[in-house]
Amino acid sequence: MGKTIICPCHDVTVEDIRAMYAAGYTHPETLKRATAVFMGPCQGKHCAGPVMELLRELAGGDEGRVSRRPTARPPLRPVPLGVLAGAAETSSVTGTTGGA
Repeated sequence: MGKTIICPCHDVTVEDIRAMYAAGYTHPETLKRATAVFMGPCQGKHCAGPVMELLRELAGGDEGRVSRRPTARPPLRPVPLGVLAGAAETSSVTGTTGGA
């Protein structure tokens, strides 16, 4: 039987999550740091649901033992690199440095 990918951004498998949970990474925040789930370019849009469902399963269905998923950090949606580069060019042309 093949491995089941649960986080396509970082190739994290269901087996990886199970192993980390068994090693004591039972909170979504610590699991995030141990496996990089929720941290890919999608910010957890693809993996949050399945990972949280797996955590509930591993906790024996006890909702009280499963915290909410980590919050997404900005940018909340993809930003074209050209937009960011354009902002830097505008700042250098006008002489602003972003400071006060």
